[in-house]
Amino acid sequence: MTTSIGKAETVIKNANIMTMDTGRPSAQALAMTHGRFAGVGSNEDIEGLIGPGTKVLDLGGKTVLPGFIDAHIHVLSSGVRHVMSADCDVPTLKQVQAGLKERSDKTPGGEWVQGFKFDDTKTDRTASNEGRHLYRDDLDAVTTDHPVMVAHRAGHVFYMNTLGLEAAGFNDETPDPPGGRLGRDPDTGRLNGMVYERAIDHVRFGLIPVDSEEVRREGLRTICSMLNRVGLTSVHDARVTAEEFQTYQDGKAAGELSLRVYALMWYPQFPALRDAGIRSGLGDDRLRIGGIKMVADGAIATRTAYLSQPYEGSQCDHGILAMEQDEIDQQVMDMHRAGFQVCIHANGDVTIDMVLSAYEKAQKAHPRDNARHRIEHCTLVNPDLLARMKALGCIATPFCTYVYHHGEKMRYYGEQRLEWMFAQRSFIDSGVVSTGATDYPPGPFEPLLGIQSCVTRTDSTGKEWGVNQKVSVEEALRLYTLNGAYASFEEDTKGSIETGKLADLVVLASDPTQIDPLAIKDIQVEQTIVGGETVYGG
Repeated sequence: MTTSIGKAETVIKNANIMTMDTGRPSAQALAMTHGRFAGVGSNEDIEGLIGPGTKVLDLGGKTVLPGFIDAHIHVLSSGVRHVMSADCDVPTLKQVQAGLKERSDKTPGGEWVQGFKFDDTKTDRTASNEGRHLYRDDLDAVTTDHPVMVAHRAGHVFYMNTLGLEAAGFNDETPDPPGGRLGRDPDTGRLNGMVYERAIDHVRFGLIPVDSEEVRREGLRTICSMLNRVGLTSVHDARVTAEEFQTYQDGKAAGELSLRVYALMWYPQFPALRDAGIRSGLGDDRLRIGGIKMVADGAIATRTAYLSQPYEGSQCDHGILAMEQDEIDQQVMDMHRAGFQVCIHANGDVTIDMVLSAYEKAQKAHPRDNARHRIEHCTLVNPDLLARMKALGCIATPFCTYVYHHGEKMRYYGEQRLEWMFAQRSFIDSGVVSTGATDYPPGPFEPLLGIQSCVTRTDSTGKEWGVNQKVSVEEALRLYTLNGAYASFEEDTKGSIETGKLADLVVLASDPTQIDPLAIKDIQVEQTIVGGETVYGG
């Protein structure tokens, strides 16, 4: 674990090292060689590893943590959107339209214009106005020469102009597709341009051309830089297509992949992977085939998660179920039998119950040790669901930045339900492994913001939601490090600073355990190191 002459390549000393290793929770110095930690201890312990060629970093008491892991985030697809789509994360409709108009002016007539990160509760929001959705007329005002599709920040509602609706084959007489819904004027029945859940799939994965390899590579470089800057060293990309996996391989070969990627493959890829004899885990420390990803219900941010009780203010709106029980059962059985980790998006308590039922049936029919199936988001739970998850060894990947960022949406769920949402305290107390995750674009991707949100359960206006689910700073740090590694079967190689593990770390200007918890999000990330190499700062 040292150089050929027994000395380290890089040494960090005089640091406040929080290792996440229960056997040695803190240290003062560490050494790195060949991409791994070669020693961890006091300055004196590491002194003997310093040679003439060793790079020595004296951090003067700054805090060092294992590199952060986001266990559910849309990585490459987000990078491509930043390259190819209008960013609609702006406060007014006029700004949304201006960004789309700028994009349409650069796009040949007849080709698709796309936007992303639109948020209805943050657009044209005032003290007396709770915001607004986008409608076909809003987008027709941008262009009538291009089909337009704008994704809500949550990624489960899309907005189309008239040309887009026509290209999709939607008209006023079109019935709601299975697993989806078409928005309509409540008085006339005219399509209003809103398309929900699986109703958009044939557009996203059929009508809109696949982005070129050049665009995907630019997107990869863009998103790697964005995520390294906030201390992320590993990510679980939560929906990877065959083309995107090829881009990851090409980017890795070219030295452009500065993140470790655990790829949750989009479920249409499953038959080909199975038939090729591939299982979860194939790959190396930089790029690995992970689980198979499916989506069983709607989203929290668009109030379409499928709930047992109606949304606040409604008598009958329970959300949208994107998969029926029979489909979930069959898909899970096939994937489980083939040796894959199964990763199903399920927000509502009804949907979580359905997914757990499928996992239980698969495990009974084909027992597997340590399958570590996951429930992506796993937002609204209860004691029965938690007990079943514990019994199965099922992993939860809850939204960590939602309480802070989407506080204005929490009223649709109500105070009582919030006591069981994003339930990190309950997961920990029930013995269920849960992780740090943001789902970007739906939630901001900064790990320190996620940690603050889990610790304080306080939104951006200062209001608390579900305070019974607060966790300690130390517990939140574990969610974003060791627990993230566990969710990808990699806890023996990363997630803590221990001799022999991968040398992934982040240097912070302040110790998050020693400051006002409401200031954690403002701590400066000074340096990010992946495999002993600096990928940000320094």
